[in-house]
Amino acid sequence: MQKFSRTTIRKINGDCLTPIIIFNRLQGTQKFLLESAMKHETAGRYSFIGANPRKTYSGSGDILQEINHLTNQTYTHYGDLIQSLKQMMPRISQHTEYPFMGGAIGYIHDNEVLFQVYDTVIIFDHMTDELAIVHTNIEIEQQAPNLDLLIEQLTNGNNMHSINEAFADYRTFRVEQRAAYLYYVEFSNDILIGSSTNSVINVKNSTVTTKIPEVIGWAEDGQLPPSAHSIDALAEAAKNIPSMLGYIGFNGQIDFTTEG
Repeated sequence: MQKFSRTTIRKINGDCLTPIIIFNRLQGTQKFLLESAMKHETAGRYSFIGANPRKTYSGSGDILQEINHLTNQTYTHYGDLIQSLKQMMPRISQHTEYPFMGGAIGYIHDNEVLFQVYDTVIIFDHMTDELAIVHTNIEIEQQAPNLDLLIEQLTNGNNMHSINEAFADYRTFRVEQRAAYLYYVEFSNDILIGSSTNSVINVKNSTVTTKIPEVIGWAEDGQLPPSAHSIDALAEAAKNIPSMLGYIGFNGQIDFTTEG
């Protein structure tokens, strides 16, 4: 059942911060950083940082497992993996200037999926040096986090955590690669580090951007069909691109690049 959720946004001046500093100060597990070397351009304007996913969706074949980290309950869904994901993903109707304001981050690899759902996301705007902390309440029983405490955690210069070896490698990697898409994502058992030069499928405000011929034919005039969701466009792309990593926003926007 779809739930329309309440979203809270707090903005602060972030001119003394960087995505790397924010990541190092953010407390939690299964952290992620999505960014770009193309700062101040349309695709690279924002960096996204988060930790402590509320849900995990993982599956292979025709079995999708849903883990609710708030209640520690596990559910199993049967059928097409991406269509099951479409049914389970929380959705909101609110739209902002941000392409991603919370949702699922993960990958599709052949006939396997792994996504982590984040209800709180930190957005660094490279155009304005502004920091936005966005929280979306996706569970009825969930209490909103103390955003003032989170802001203090991020802006306190003494609050620096030790950098793990994988993230230290990523810091070197991001300088050497300088690609349009850079990502560091911690899963429960693995860490993915990668880069890519371009998006393979992007949906923003029902406009589909892709170079995949089959998806272009499916999305007439570059628009989602009236009854379709952006995840349907993702499903079409997955038929042609075996490995993709990206996000599915609560707001229905998606952006995926090749995994590797």
